[in-house]
Amino acid sequence: MPEHYTRNTIECTAWCTKCQKMTQHRVDGGRRGPCLEHEAPKFSKAQEARQRKAADRQGKLFGES
Repeated sequence: MPEHYTRNTIECTAWCTKCQKMTQHRVDGGRRGPCLEHEAPKFSKAQEARQRKAADRQGKLFGES
């Protein structure tokens, strides 16, 4: 049965059926995604949106404009 991960999880280690070994996998929306060795590392749209939102919240140091 597949595992579910928290929304903050970006990668997990799992068995890859193509590689036949334990590899890093991307986590999309709490579910394990594709193996990162077969596909160039990229973020899902939800992860990109969270990163942009966090960057927007980050203010300038000492309130400088």
